Amino acid sequence: MDQQWKCIMRLAFRVTFAAIAISSAALADELPFPRDHHPWGHFPVGSWKKVRTTAELLDDKEQVVNITTTDTTTRLVAVDATGYTLRTDATVDVASRRIVAAPQTTRYGFYGETPGQAFSVKRSADASLTIDGLLIPCEVRQVVMSSDNNKLISTVHYSSQFPPFVLRREMSVEGAAEERTVSVEVKASAEGKHSTTLVEVVALDLPHRIRGELRQASHVKTTQRLPQSTKITLEVHSDEVPGGVVAHWASETNTTGRVLRRSTLELTEYSVPSSEGQPQPLPFRRPRKAARRMDIR
Repeated sequence: MDQQWKCIMRLAFRVTFAAIAISSAALADELPFPRDHHPWGHFPVGSWKKVRTTAELLDDKEQVVNITTTDTTTRLVAVDATGYTLRTDATVDVASRRIVAAPQTTRYGFYGETPGQAFSVKRSADASLTIDGLLIPCEVRQVVMSSDNNKLISTVHYSSQFPPFVLRREMSVEGAAEERTVSVEVKASAEGKHSTTLVEVVALDLPHRIRGELRQASHVKTTQRLPQSTKITLEVHSDEVPGGVVAHWASETNTTGRVLRRSTLELTEYSVPSSEGQPQPLPFRRPRKAARRMDIR
C-alpha cells in the first residue's frame, strides 16, 4: 500500500511540475507590456490633452500655397491591464473653412495591437543601446500581430529604467502590397521601392517648458524614407503628459531636396484628474545620480 501511495505521489508531483512549467512558458510567451510604462496606460481615466498641428504645403519655388491647422483633443475613456481606449475629436481649419470631424473611439493594446488581431510576444534576447554616452541594457522582444491581409513582425528593445522605455523597434509587414520596414535606431536606408523608417531617442532628460514650467523630456527623431520623398520629424516626449508627445517639428523633401511639406505640433492644454481614494499618479522618475559631497573647511 505504501509503495502504491508513493507512486501516486510521484505521479502527482510530475503532473504539477509539468503544469507549472507550461504555465511559466505561456506567461513568458505573452510577456505583457507594463501598463505604468505606457504613455497613456499610467494615467487615470478622464485624462486628456489638446494639441494644435499646423501643416504647410509648398510649391516648386518652396513658397507656401496652403496652410492647414488642426486642433485635436484626445481623451482616455477606458484603461485596464490589457489595453486602453481613446476618444479623438478634431477640428480642421483649411482655406477659410472649418471642418469638424466625426469623433473616433479606438481600443488599443499596450504594444499597439487593435481588437481582432491575432497577437503574440516573446523575449528573444538581451542587448544594449548607447544614448547620451550611457550604455542601457534592454530586453529584445518579438511581437507578431496578424490580420486578414498581413502580418506585422516587430522587434522591440525595451528598457524598464529609461522613458520612453521602448528605445528601439524594427517592424516589417508581410503579405501587404508592399513590404514596409520600420526601425528604431537602425542605421538603414531605403532600397528599391521599399520604405523604411528610423526612429531613435537622441537625447534624455532635456528641459522643455510645458505650460510655463520646465519639465524633463526626451527627444525622438524619426526619419521616414519613401520611394519619392523623405520625412524627418523631431518629437519631444514627456512622461508627465498623457500620450507622451508634447511637440514636434516635421519636414518632407523630395529626392532633390526640395521641401514639399512641413508641420509643427504644440501642446495647448492637458489635464490629469484625481479623485478620492485614487490619487493622481506621479510621473516616472529615474533615480538621480548622487550629488557630489562638498566639505567646507
